[in-house]
Amino acid sequence: MLKMLIKAMPFICTFFVTVQLSAQGVTFLIKGKVVDGQKKALQGVQVVAKDGDEVSGKSKTTVHGEFTMTLKPGRYYSMSFDRNDLFMAKQDFRVPDGTSYQEISQEFQLRTFAKGDTIQQFPLFPAGQSNAMPSPLFTMIPEMLKKMPHLKIKVLVSEGKKTAKKTKAEKKTKSKKGASSIPAQTLYDLRVEEIRSKLVIAGAPESRITFEKANLKTPIDVSVIITTLASDF
Repeated sequence: MLKMLIKAMPFICTFFVTVQLSAQGVTFLIKGKVVDGQKKALQGVQVVAKDGDEVSGKSKTTVHGEFTMTLKPGRYYSMSFDRNDLFMAKQDFRVPDGTSYQEISQEFQLRTFAKGDTIQQFPLFPAGQSNAMPSPLFTMIPEMLKKMPHLKIKVLVSEGKKTAKKTKAEKKTKSKKGASSIPAQTLYDLRVEEIRSKLVIAGAPESRITFEKANLKTPIDVSVIITTLASDF
């Protein structure tokens, strides 16, 4: 009896190892769907799943916004979504636990951008001043323009309430006798120069940015609007 058990040991070990390896190799089929805020299907979205720094899956949505991807159960994945009208579209996704094959349906809702949309509004200047405070405007907008090569924006700038005391730049420059005086830059002009300079220094292409004076509600004094965006998905 003992001899028979000893002879059977290699087969028993092989069986347990095979079962363990089989469990480790289990994958789930993720049936995903990508939609916008109105639940409209998004076609042509590049979807990438990462487990840490390792890419675990890639796919692209169909005309119905659907994609499939094979992932391991019981893990957290960072899902990124890329299309011309998407920016920083990422979501965390946990695949449920399991020891046998499953099919998981999951919907991902994203914010899309379109012509005329307001990207974001910012409180940027102290009252009556043209020196900008630190703001995500100067990092986010250059990054968006870099990632979205067809994007063009309009920056609405509020002149705001002027301080009682005029700055040197706001005073008129007196010219020689017989010549008309030339008005100095307004507070709006100075604020536009400040924003333009900081955006260009941060790498934003000046040719894709326009400025316009606007009456914005305090404390908001800058609003960024999309004027052009590619739609060839």
